[in-house]
Amino acid sequence: MSSDRVNSFWLSVQYVITIILFLLIIKINLTHFGSEKYGIWIILSSIWGFGASIDLGFGLTTVKHVAQYKNDNIKMNKILSSFFFIYLSLAIIIFFLGLTVAFSFYFNNTKLVNQVYLAVFKNVFLILGLSFILQYLAVFFKSILEGLSLFYLSSIVTIFQNILIFIGVVLISFYNLSIYYLSYLYLISSLSILCFHYLYYKKYLRIYKISWGYFEWVETGKLFRFSFAIQLMNLSYSMIDPLVKYIIGNYSNVNIVPAYEVARKFATSISGLFFNTFKIILPKSSSLKSSEEIQNFIKYKLTEYSQYGIIYSGMTIGILLLPIILTMNLIFGMKETIIIYLILVLPEAVNNFGFSIYNFFIGVGRLRILTFVQISNLIMMTIGTFMGFYFFNSILGLLGYFFSVVLGNLIMLHYLNKNWYMDFLCFIKRSNLYKLIILLVLIFIALILLYNSWPIDYNYIFAFVSILSLLMFLNQIKEFVKNIFPLFR
Repeated sequence: MSSDRVNSFWLSVQYVITIILFLLIIKINLTHFGSEKYGIWIILSSIWGFGASIDLGFGLTTVKHVAQYKNDNIKMNKILSSFFFIYLSLAIIIFFLGLTVAFSFYFNNTKLVNQVYLAVFKNVFLILGLSFILQYLAVFFKSILEGLSLFYLSSIVTIFQNILIFIGVVLISFYNLSIYYLSYLYLISSLSILCFHYLYYKKYLRIYKISWGYFEWVETGKLFRFSFAIQLMNLSYSMIDPLVKYIIGNYSNVNIVPAYEVARKFATSISGLFFNTFKIILPKSSSLKSSEEIQNFIKYKLTEYSQYGIIYSGMTIGILLLPIILTMNLIFGMKETIIIYLILVLPEAVNNFGFSIYNFFIGVGRLRILTFVQISNLIMMTIGTFMGFYFFNSILGLLGYFFSVVLGNLIMLHYLNKNWYMDFLCFIKRSNLYKLIILLVLIFIALILLYNSWPIDYNYIFAFVSILSLLMFLNQIKEFVKNIFPLFR
């Protein structure tokens, strides 16, 4: 089995296990702590989740440069040393920024944090902040592994971490422990992962030296110029989640936040599995040198990856719509969750199509267009959500993200055609884009019927969408299953 196949296999396994455990963890915590207390936990922890995305783009930049210079030890020493001290400095700065934001805007807002729990959650937030620092440094070592194409190893470590957290959550619930123990659990988990990565580095990657003596401001400046655009992209995307939770908690009800979190995790886990499996696109596109290589990659590989994204959406978002919603309803039983899920899978289906193009642009260094796309996503999503909840108290405002994602993908296709003279009509035809459009229309109709409480059992509606999707994608799914493994040769 080739290294690409091994990596993709473990990336897929890791993501599936992570999502299953995450949903079980949410269910157990909701049952144990209640929707209000756990809703506050989710809102506050989203601050550190956002903080984890503030790496000035050095996460992807580390992967790209390690892959590019892994055979040049001297260059690697300079790059890794510069990266490490940047990560360490950023972790400390973001920690204090997170404290400032929480104490200035969250703890003083009685709609977000019930004053009965104020003292408890201030301490919990500090513990989670320490966990964030450890996790942030672990990402540095994880990026080295991914740059060396050791995705399988980082995946196994992630699986171990999530199993550890799951066992801890079960014990906390079984012994009826307080939410303090949940925060300490995440602290212990982050410490364990950082120790593992560091020990692995010291034993197997010691040919690369990390030392203040190799730190270079000139090298850091070069890395920063490349990574700054990536950071703008990441920040724009990462800000969406905490902003939406803040708007929901502030202008609607904090009890809806868990419903949003469940729906978001179901929706993003579907696209996330595809993204994780096809992480190999970035190092592949980063290795392209000549214009001829780029043209061939676009013509043969990029089209194929985009087609697989549409087929994957047909399978997971279309055919599996009824089973997923039945599972969601069985475990959580919240109508709001199903409505939000239908809203969120619309942009994720489009993202599955555009993911390969997005990573291709990163690999060939065309970052300005991606920065523009992500900033547009953030603005439209924030405005739509705010207007929906503030003026109409409606979660349909979340549809703003869908329209921004559609616009962003159209911009990427136009840019691809303009700069590399892609055969646009051939690309659309080969990828079967029209099937994605039909799928989106079906999901949107189901959403409107459910939102307006039509006197129809909504399971029949979802079953209808699943059956139509099966008829529409069946032949392509057969080819997809047949060809998926040769793709990684």
